[in-house]
Amino acid sequence: MDPKKRSWTWGLIGFCAILIPALIYTQLSTRWQIIAESGRLEAVAAEAAAELDAATHERIQGPRDAITPAFQRQRRKLLEVAERHGIQSPLYTLRPGVSDSGAPITTFVVMTNPTPYIGHAYALRDEMRPVFERGERAATGLYQDDHGAWLSGYAPVKTESGQVVALVSVDRPAQDIAAARHQRRLIALLAALLAGSLAAALPALTQARAGPVRALRRLLVGRLSVRIGLASSVAVVVAALAIGVQDHRMMRDDLLEQVRGRLTTTAALGAMQIDVEAHEEVAASGAADTEAFERVRDQLRLIREGARLTSPIYTLRRDGDLTRFVVMSNEMPFVGDTNELRPEAAKVFATGTPGMEGPYSDAHGQWVSAWAPIVDADGEVVAVLQVDQDVQSIMATLKDHVLEAGLAGLMGVLLALGAAGWLANGVARPIQEVAEATLRIEEGDYTIRLPETREDEVGALARSINRMTRGLAEREQLRDMFGKYMAAQVVRQLLESGELSLEGELREVTVLLSDIRGYTALTEELGAQEVVALLNEYFAIVVDAAVQCEGVIDKFMGDAMLCWFGAPVPQADHREKALEAARAMMDRLGAWNAGRVARGLPAVATGIGLATGCVVVGNIGSPQRLEYTAIGDAVNLASRLCSKAGAGEILVTSTIRDVASVVMEDLGALSVKGVKEPVVVHRLTVPVVA
Repeated sequence: MDPKKRSWTWGLIGFCAILIPALIYTQLSTRWQIIAESGRLEAVAAEAAAELDAATHERIQGPRDAITPAFQRQRRKLLEVAERHGIQSPLYTLRPGVSDSGAPITTFVVMTNPTPYIGHAYALRDEMRPVFERGERAATGLYQDDHGAWLSGYAPVKTESGQVVALVSVDRPAQDIAAARHQRRLIALLAALLAGSLAAALPALTQARAGPVRALRRLLVGRLSVRIGLASSVAVVVAALAIGVQDHRMMRDDLLEQVRGRLTTTAALGAMQIDVEAHEEVAASGAADTEAFERVRDQLRLIREGARLTSPIYTLRRDGDLTRFVVMSNEMPFVGDTNELRPEAAKVFATGTPGMEGPYSDAHGQWVSAWAPIVDADGEVVAVLQVDQDVQSIMATLKDHVLEAGLAGLMGVLLALGAAGWLANGVARPIQEVAEATLRIEEGDYTIRLPETREDEVGALARSINRMTRGLAEREQLRDMFGKYMAAQVVRQLLESGELSLEGELREVTVLLSDIRGYTALTEELGAQEVVALLNEYFAIVVDAAVQCEGVIDKFMGDAMLCWFGAPVPQADHREKALEAARAMMDRLGAWNAGRVARGLPAVATGIGLATGCVVVGNIGSPQRLEYTAIGDAVNLASRLCSKAGAGEILVTSTIRDVASVVMEDLGALSVKGVKEPVVVHRLTVPVVA
């Protein structure tokens, strides 16, 4: 089997060998947890159903019954069961019914919420049917509704004759179970990726003659594709981790800030709703079985329900360095029990302004709390209202977000890994082909050709290699015809210095670029020999004019010519020389065009662009083949001006216009492609035909 296929096969085997069992375990463990939790909820529901009196329950028929002793007794029994088992979500009973359209539904009867909603409709879940039809206990699996993920347990409320008149529903928020499942899946996927990577490298390591360690080093260091892939992958992972850490910190701060604001507002508004006289009566008597206690507790429950708090709220009075509970929203009161005096609570007692603290830890966990003063008629702070938020619930929300972001980030990393591998292989394979080609060229084989199908840098490299091999093959035949080409000034400098440096230098020069206007239309009916003859005549004129003004011919680009003035031999008047050369070109081309027109031939119109600026000039190439050229913005600007110049027009910049002895037309500031700021351009027009 091909080594690459063998590695892929082993990698896939290692990936699946870890991922499949891990996912199965995740599914089973989640299922076991759901079954255990559902069983507990079912048992709590059965205990609550046993506490209820079916005959009393049946007397509750509508919203007006919420104030009756029957409703209050049934509700108190549900509250006691909820507190006994630490159930945070409301408990309620449901009675079977029928909607206006005839569809089976359920309606609420008794609930532990401070605000009753007797008679409101609720969906009939499939798990409820055996409870109503056969009087069996039941539980749901993990399900979603508008309020999140839940588990529920149901138990029937029966009359003495065994008739099912309602069911008790006990719910548990299940976001933590869903989050744990996501977390296990994420860990399983990461472990499978690691196992797959190790398994993919295993065949190469075990079969290497030099030993696994050396083979691993050669795999990591000796292969360009692996190095590129690893570098890209590490960069993606580091970036993802950095973004994740920052996002986690920002979201944690935002969540805590939201909770602090919500608690502070709830405490401040809630403290104003407390019946101070009733509260003081409870504080003085210390009794929880009074009407005053019930009235204040109902107020606390309304505050808790309105703010959708999961933790109980309560009032505290100060007793030296401690505080004592007065009224609480719990069903089982603990009036007079002591509690610690938090520093912010002490400030509220002292200043009468609301305060907030957290996260902080105590014997019951980690909390964020807010306090607001309860003030009597004389303006004295007699107690404080404390509202709390469990930090674990905040972290659970944050954990869900982190897991979701982690899963999304993992998918991005996987895509990045795949893209990095594909890119690394795409870069390394052609480079390896180039390396093999250069070895053959070194041995004297000039017939080798590399594929030129790619359009990127690797394709450019392949084309360069092919051009190099063709040049080497033709070297002997073309040495005399196409040897080293240098302008006369470059040759003189070489002779005077005795050496030619390959290093460039920064010079201020004036660049001239000329181009034939309408060249395609001019030559489309000419044959190859006629086109060559036309260009030879044309370039003979413009080159001679440039050389006479001491210009350096850089290169010919089709029907265009690039030259400059001021290097390699410095010229103080390079701008004047360039403008003089441009005018000489136009004058000579005008006389040449007059002869062409007289022979019945079309005139050859030319546009010229001039620009002055600092460029890098120097010899580009190798000691065997050199090109003295200029690189810089002035070259680009001259090219842009030339492209804008019309027939017989010379476009120059302001620096050249300043030294001109002729009047030029000011074109104003023009936007030139490749130049950030508009360029002030001037035009000198010369007749195409003299």
